[in-house]
Amino acid sequence: MRKIAFIAAAAATALISTVGIAAEPAQQRFTHEGRTYVYTQTARENGKTLIEGHEVDSHEKFRLLVDGDRVRGTSNGYPVSFRTRSAVVASAAAAN
Repeated sequence: MRKIAFIAAAAATALISTVGIAAEPAQQRFTHEGRTYVYTQTARENGKTLIEGHEVDSHEKFRLLVDGDRVRGTSNGYPVSFRTRSAVVASAAAAN
């Protein structure tokens, strides 16, 4: 479960590198512990950001909704929910 939360947190943190969101979400990627993950993100109303993706080799999926400092969603079919300062910064960047 800790691994799932860390992967979800890494995906939320990866939002920081995004300058803006285009009309068609671009696929992003990050690597953690030798595994590569790809995801897309879309801005939603009220400053919420949706992040959806999967691990490249196993195709384990994750879907996260960033709302302020709270991240909720699923990773590999398991529910995840956590607070992160990175999510606050990322949501602000996505809103611009």
